[in-house]
Amino acid sequence: MVKKSWIVIGLCIAVAVMLSAVVYAEKGEKECSLSAAAQAAVKALFPNAMIEKSEMEEKEVKVCEVKVKDGNKESEVKLTGDGTVMEVESIEAVDTVPATVAQTIKAQNAEVKKVEKEVEYAQLKVVKLDTPVTSYEAEIIKDGKEIEIEIAADGTILKQEVEKKKDKDEKREEHEKDKD
Repeated sequence: MVKKSWIVIGLCIAVAVMLSAVVYAEKGEKECSLSAAAQAAVKALFPNAMIEKSEMEEKEVKVCEVKVKDGNKESEVKLTGDGTVMEVESIEAVDTVPATVAQTIKAQNAEVKKVEKEVEYAQLKVVKLDTPVTSYEAEIIKDGKEIEIEIAADGTILKQEVEKKKDKDEKREEHEKDKD
């Protein structure tokens, strides 16, 4: 009888430890409740989309990252609590980007993994831009290396970065976390 009691106590402790680990892991992502102004700003950009998720990003100001789905297209909107849209990111097909951007990507003579469109409406100072700034990020594999290229809408390469092994591991972890 005493042996059974110790087994039950051990199982209870194990369950408590596992639940604590789950709660601690979930605290890493802070849910972001959107104000009416923020919701209206997202709806103005994506009138037919459903907001799937919003989480707080730690910046100099509090910024919500909202994932939306409009039909089959998924986008991420970053905005402040007062509804100021900072940027919108979406995955694009190479044949849908401006010809100048597509030419720059193709000129890399590499396998295109992903093309991401980023439209910046406000910068971190949260100063609303008179004209949105659009850029593209392409993840390519060239000579066995993963390279991320940031390209302006006119096709100019703004930044080129070879991903390090650690970056790949972090992305894999993020990808696996997103699946959950």
